[in-house]
Amino acid sequence: MGRQSSRKNSTQLNRRSFLKKSTAAAFAPALGMLACGPEPEKAVPEGMAFQASGYSFAEWDEIFRTITEGFISNALRTSDTFAVCDYWAGTLLDNFITAATKTCDSVTRIMPAIAARIASPDGDKKITVDGRTFDLEDIFVSALVHATDPESKDFWLYPPKDRWSQRQVESSIVAWSLWLTAEKLMDRFSPQQRSNIQNWLASCTVQTVRENNWALFTAVNHAARMALAERWPEFSGDPEFFRADLEAIDSMYQGDGWYHDSPEGHEYDYYNFWVFASHNLYWDAMVGERFPGLREKFRSRLKAFLETVPYFFGGNGSHVLFGRSLIYRWATLTPLVLAYRMGLWPHSIGLLRRICNRNLQFLWEAGAWDPENEKLRETLCPHSSRAICESYINHGHPYWGMQAFYAMSFPRSDPFWSAGEEPLPVEKDDFRKVIAAPGILLHGTKRTGQVQVLQSVCTKGYRNKYYNFSYSSHFPFNVEMVDNLVPPDCSLSFEEASGAYGRRDTPYTGKIVSDRQLVWEWSTNVGQTEVKVKSAAYLDDEFQWRAHIVSFGGEKSLTALESTYALGLGLDQTPETRRGETWRYGRAPVSGHAVFIRAIRGFDRGCNPEGFRGRENLNSFYPRAVQASVAAELEPGRHILAAATYASPEPLTIEEILAKTLTIPLNINIFIEKGF
Repeated sequence: MGRQSSRKNSTQLNRRSFLKKSTAAAFAPALGMLACGPEPEKAVPEGMAFQASGYSFAEWDEIFRTITEGFISNALRTSDTFAVCDYWAGTLLDNFITAATKTCDSVTRIMPAIAARIASPDGDKKITVDGRTFDLEDIFVSALVHATDPESKDFWLYPPKDRWSQRQVESSIVAWSLWLTAEKLMDRFSPQQRSNIQNWLASCTVQTVRENNWALFTAVNHAARMALAERWPEFSGDPEFFRADLEAIDSMYQGDGWYHDSPEGHEYDYYNFWVFASHNLYWDAMVGERFPGLREKFRSRLKAFLETVPYFFGGNGSHVLFGRSLIYRWATLTPLVLAYRMGLWPHSIGLLRRICNRNLQFLWEAGAWDPENEKLRETLCPHSSRAICESYINHGHPYWGMQAFYAMSFPRSDPFWSAGEEPLPVEKDDFRKVIAAPGILLHGTKRTGQVQVLQSVCTKGYRNKYYNFSYSSHFPFNVEMVDNLVPPDCSLSFEEASGAYGRRDTPYTGKIVSDRQLVWEWSTNVGQTEVKVKSAAYLDDEFQWRAHIVSFGGEKSLTALESTYALGLGLDQTPETRRGETWRYGRAPVSGHAVFIRAIRGFDRGCNPEGFRGRENLNSFYPRAVQASVAAELEPGRHILAAATYASPEPLTIEEILAKTLTIPLNINIFIEKGF
């Protein structure tokens, strides 16, 4: 149930009209309407002209204050120490709780933002909630004093010594926040309190965690304590442990600035933003001068990474959604603002402002804030699927994105708050960008602002978040599974008459043939039948031509289905549809976004836009979504299938689409003839 309080939520939200947008289900102008409510104005058609976001320090400050007020309100209801916080109507897990089962990471994850505001040379450090004024410095000190005192009712507890613990993750941002505020706050802690903080942080580095990105959490923990030890004798860190952590991270480096999330394997996602890049910057800021060789190595990699970062953002402000932990939202911005502050941002300040302002604006206006419960939502939008969250996500985890509010440490005079925005790459020109080492192809269309991401290889788990043929800034994927089956949007799927079903949802291999084409090899099981597939995707503007060589044995026939991106719809919307014998078209009535698919070879009929197995409420962003398809009946043996797909936020006319899908590209014909 929602919070019962005499406090009027509208009081905090009405200070600026843009904050009102987060209270309804229909506030992603670039993605279109999510539900009911007035249609947002488009002063300038998207992609047709450059228009500034209108965001400045005032808007960032309003969002920061709104989120912090919500934290204070919920924390006070939970305890009087600010060391714990149970948000109303939030998911409670036992991965980081006190002995009294109160949640701790809801505190640790907002600490970096509060610390940044405290560290700022100017700006109000006080927040008023329900008529009471709170000093952020007092909140920060109280939280750490009680959290690390074994005698406190809200002690965070020490992690187990024989296994990994969420406390190790959180200790990195606690340590960073402590270092960031040290000049202003450290002398407010008594020697015993500083020893308590040291003891808790040190307890989080007893167990080594060097098999994935977690090694950076203990590295940052040690880095902070090494830095603090230079002035406060209660602190100490281990440089050899720190070096060993970074050696583990070094083994995960693939190239072009990208890391995979294990010593072996190919897992590339936004953890390259909100851990690998951000946390390497954390230790660099704190102790980089003491380790010049390591600093030089990791900075050169960071530079390569940051060179291609702007290409991941669509003209609507969204980064292309794919992979896990997407509920961290604007955490993608964390390494960008850190790099800028450290003089490592390789692009203009205008481009940085454009990325940060539009991304924060897009996600906030999509409904990130839950005003009834005064917290960040555990869904991306008010009515989208909670399957966007993994099993480890509790009500505090969305606040990982608050690290991006490191920007609040910047003085008001910093150009970050005032420089003119400059257009994103996709707002300047069409592009096709290959990042070779991780096998990523980025495709941008200036006319509409759409960016698409394709990957040539993947060994990650999370079957519902990594295995579509491509992902789009404007057509978010269906994330919720039905009976443990991954929806068919943007994929080739197979089904038996019995209902057995399969699609690409396990590790695959492939390669980038050119900046327009990828090929893959993959397999799936449909009941007892193993289906082996060689696939190709060829990109031509917003058209994707896909071809497949399909082989399977046994005695049972299969229905093959090639599907478009998911077409997002509001709660009460019905897509406008057009059809031909071998093609289907669907258009969202408010946003105007459209999808199209046409059978080219092997497929013999079109299928109207629909949900998966009767379910339309599976989308990562929208309340409802459907996909159009073409189908074929296949007998055991070898088959060649090909289809033309199209998706655009500002679609061509159906006549133009049909004309452009009459002639098969030479590359697809060559693939059909010669295979992989």
